[in-house]
Amino acid sequence: MANQASSDLRGLGVSPGIAVGPALVVEKEDLRVIRLHLPPEAIESELGRLRSAVEDSRRQLLAVKERLSREVGLPHAYIFDAHLLILDDPLLLDPAFALIRNEGVNAEWALRTVWEQLHGTFEGMSDAYLRERGRDLDDVFGRIQLNLRGAPGAPSLSRLPGRYVLLAADLAPSETAELDWDRVMAIATEGGSSTDHTAILARSFGIPAVVGVEDATRRVPPGALVVVDGTRGLVVVAPSAPALADFRAEQKKDRADQAGLESTRALPAEMLDGARVCLRANVEFTAEVGTAVRYGAEGIGLFRSEYLLGRSGAWPSEEQQVEAYRCLLEQMRPHPVTVRTWDVGAEELAPGGPTSPNPALGARALRLMRREREPFRVQLRALLRAAVHGPLRIMFPFVGGPDDLRLALDLLEQARSELAAEGLEFGADTPVGLALEIPSAAATVDLLAPEVDFFSVGTNDLIQYLLAVDRSDPRVAGLYQPLHPAVLRVLRNVVREAAVCEVPVSVCGEMAADPLHALVLVGLGVRDLSMTPSAIPRVKAALRGARADAAAAAVASCLGLHSAAAVEEELRRQLAAALLPIGSA
Repeated sequence: MANQASSDLRGLGVSPGIAVGPALVVEKEDLRVIRLHLPPEAIESELGRLRSAVEDSRRQLLAVKERLSREVGLPHAYIFDAHLLILDDPLLLDPAFALIRNEGVNAEWALRTVWEQLHGTFEGMSDAYLRERGRDLDDVFGRIQLNLRGAPGAPSLSRLPGRYVLLAADLAPSETAELDWDRVMAIATEGGSSTDHTAILARSFGIPAVVGVEDATRRVPPGALVVVDGTRGLVVVAPSAPALADFRAEQKKDRADQAGLESTRALPAEMLDGARVCLRANVEFTAEVGTAVRYGAEGIGLFRSEYLLGRSGAWPSEEQQVEAYRCLLEQMRPHPVTVRTWDVGAEELAPGGPTSPNPALGARALRLMRREREPFRVQLRALLRAAVHGPLRIMFPFVGGPDDLRLALDLLEQARSELAAEGLEFGADTPVGLALEIPSAAATVDLLAPEVDFFSVGTNDLIQYLLAVDRSDPRVAGLYQPLHPAVLRVLRNVVREAAVCEVPVSVCGEMAADPLHALVLVGLGVRDLSMTPSAIPRVKAALRGARADAAAAAVASCLGLHSAAAVEEELRRQLAAALLPIGSA
């Protein structure tokens, strides 16, 4: 293990591996501001960017003043004279130019820093008139900031100017989806969990990630050399030369081990006693499919379609969706693709409306069909039409029981009838299933089974609801326990009930991505696992080194144990031979 220093920051490792690179700091606020450390040769260009943004702001304000003078009279237009004076006041903007020159920071960060200082000064004034002038200041600085953002070459998370270790307070799913992943070396966030979308995507791309790092954006200087160890949950700022050498050696070994595992891509996940397990990939967007193929995925077990919305939140048209699903099918041919229908909340359905106090338990997914069916109807039409291009499967999320499922199936039947009436080609026999992720659905498998072609257990949500643990809250991360006796018993009952009804069961939650947990799932009778693509080689290695009957015996011996820790200890003891070669024991 590398030597640790006083600047070590601790968190929860959610994507294994080691990365070393310069820090890019992103703070949480209404308008994201990226803090970059610029090389000396870029300073003049950055000063020019700020000057241009100021001049653009001046032209805009003059145009607004002229329009108001023309439409409502000159007296009302005079309010913008104050804004123009702010732009001309060297005491207000010169400090931003000085920060760029002296500290080598980008214009966005320099402007935000000066604004914070001045805003605090105005807020503290006792005179109401002067406090009101602070609003003028906010308006002007906000306008300059927007002009900086709109300039060609402006830094953004989707267009990074180099390769960085990204440190953020948190990242929204839409921001994560649009990250410039080719230039993100690693991620460390103050919030997050092992099952949020940032962690899932990091694992998918094989990028080290650590979440729950307290005050990371405050404690890490921009541009500082940072080591992220996603295996141990460690972030090291400005490591010493010996520590850096140790990390580099570990990094080299990890890459060699991963290359060896990836060489098994063409081999089946066949266990020592002949049991065959199908390993599929979970993907967030179409660009990930190539990664899934590279790791040997036998299909897409979960495509999270809501990422087609992007950061704009605009619903894609039927034709846009048909094209996206067709692209998935063609890339994965001949393997199947399972598309999860919109798993969105009320915020996406009606941007700007009231938000759910607890989105995970609120108006979400199928529950929104009762309020607004159109986005779901259009999606179902697109899925049925795309199904003529390959083996597509439709999966409904967040089903609470038979009533929810009937609502979805009725809308699906309506989409079929419309397409038939319009003479459009579609997959009439497209398999339909549901994600078992709410305990009430897991308890009514026998009632749901006659209506579907397959079940897919979404362990991420099922575990959080079953154990009453918010998986997005790092303060209770230790209580999120996939091996909790209650979780094992519920999964056992689901598999048994589904088998009686002859409905196949897969698991698409992140539990499937852990080699030990994958062996547990196989021991419970599951033979179809879907996971983040980069996890496939390690899970395959564990399966190929174990017997299915031994896994079943190990799980059976644990069902009477009282804690997740005791279950894990016993499983590792009995299945050590399969886990040791991949470093999981």
